[in-house]
Amino acid sequence: MDSPTENHIGDQHSTAGGSAALAARPTGFMATATASPSTPATDDGAVLPSSLTNRMAPLYHADRDAHFVYRNDSFNDIAAATFPEFRSAERREQPNTLVPDQLREIFDRLNAGEPEIKLRQTIEIDGELRHFRSTHFRTFENNLPTGYGGVYTDVTLEAEAVMQSARAESRFQDVIRSASDWVWETDDYLNLTYVSNRIAEALEMAPSAVIGRHLFTLGEFEDIPARPDLSASLMPFRGRVFLMPDKHGQTRRISMTGVAVFDESSGAFVGYRGTGTDVTRQHEVEAHAHQTQQVLEESLVELRERNMELDRALEEARSAARAKTDFLGKMSHELRTPLNAIIGFAEMSIQQSFGALNSRYLGYFRDIHGAAYHLLNIINDILDTVNIDSETVSVSPRAMRLAEVVTQAKSIIAVRAEQGGIDIGAVDVSDHWMILADPGRTRQILVNLLNNAIKFTEAEGSIGIDVRMTDSKYIEFTVWDTGIGIAADEQDRIFESFHQVGSDIMSEPSEGTGLGLTISRQLAQLMGGEISVESHPGQGARFTVRLPRAEEETPAIGDAAL
Repeated sequence: MDSPTENHIGDQHSTAGGSAALAARPTGFMATATASPSTPATDDGAVLPSSLTNRMAPLYHADRDAHFVYRNDSFNDIAAATFPEFRSAERREQPNTLVPDQLREIFDRLNAGEPEIKLRQTIEIDGELRHFRSTHFRTFENNLPTGYGGVYTDVTLEAEAVMQSARAESRFQDVIRSASDWVWETDDYLNLTYVSNRIAEALEMAPSAVIGRHLFTLGEFEDIPARPDLSASLMPFRGRVFLMPDKHGQTRRISMTGVAVFDESSGAFVGYRGTGTDVTRQHEVEAHAHQTQQVLEESLVELRERNMELDRALEEARSAARAKTDFLGKMSHELRTPLNAIIGFAEMSIQQSFGALNSRYLGYFRDIHGAAYHLLNIINDILDTVNIDSETVSVSPRAMRLAEVVTQAKSIIAVRAEQGGIDIGAVDVSDHWMILADPGRTRQILVNLLNNAIKFTEAEGSIGIDVRMTDSKYIEFTVWDTGIGIAADEQDRIFESFHQVGSDIMSEPSEGTGLGLTISRQLAQLMGGEISVESHPGQGARFTVRLPRAEEETPAIGDAAL
């Protein structure tokens, strides 16, 4: 095989001067074994200073037996990062070191006839990734092979520039793909040289179908009688509407923006570059909005007149509501006065304060007393409802023992429960449990719920109260019964005014006004609480009152079955 003469330098009697030549050109090398592996010598035998050799490009020279004859520190850094056997300082300084297997494989390829081998490598040196381009070749003297050489060029900046360019191109393509606009470019004759894929959505045709076509073969600008000479004006334009027919013959409205492009070196005009946005749908929406606006303007006068009529009707309704409220309030007060007298007279007669009465007249007076008392309760309910609706009812929450109000409510309904043959059971509430509520209104809620429980529970049934502390802010007490229950579709209506619970279940209309639950819920809400119900037909009902908790004397949290 002919030896490549470009790799032949020096003569057979030269010293390590070839090492310096290797640093200067990657085509030939000659060195004797007298030179240190990391200290090259000049042609006259002078040793080059390390400060100079360390500034050289990474290079090495090996003899025909694949032993290093010379290598500079820059190459040693690469070898230590690439070849495990060169990571020790002792091995790096050892002369005539056998080259690594990877380099011997390169030498074999050179011996097989390859004139030189170029490689690209990414190597981590001192924690930094660096990119190298290396050239490996055979060395000759007098056309006789003397060994092998290699030079490494640090191309890190070049590689990073290439990668940055690739990333920039990738970002540009990502932006183009994700943007709603399509991008276009023309040459100086306004022939399209580039269009992005978004044009396929606007015109329903591939970009390749329009490349090379003149811009004005695709359409024309709106409101311009003749085609503008863009090549002559070289003026930028923005938001100009370009009318383009799609493949179905439908005209698309494209908002075009463009700027002239000039050659950086000569300054000559080379074309236009810009974007286009399909505003067809926007134009249709705006036209429809304009028509709609006209209709709305025509309707505005009518709406104003209707509003005036509604305002008058609302004021009339408010006046009627105020009149109803005033009437009910006055009537309630007017009825309570004689009823109180009737109740008082009946009670004195029952107590026989005016003299002895036979059993027949005692029965009459008891009936009068019961009917009058019942009518008074109805009037009180109506008056409470009127006051709540007119927002004149007041509550005075204060810290109070729940046990007190439960005991009072039980004593009020105890006789009625006993007469109906209904078991209340023992009520045991901790004296330490405190609520923040109005005592009278809380008692009223409890009595209403207990009366309802008695009303809808048959003889030998049971009613009761469960009390539990749900968290640090509220206490719940539940009035339950084993009565007829409430259907699911009735559970929202039972809190409406004058709605009778179970009116379509019981054979006879139930007593009362249908205001008790309405008043109870409104009072609970005024005190910062709520009332809810759980029930199934034939399985009784559970009405739960949730009221704010006050500070306790003993911070006990738990459940109490009452």
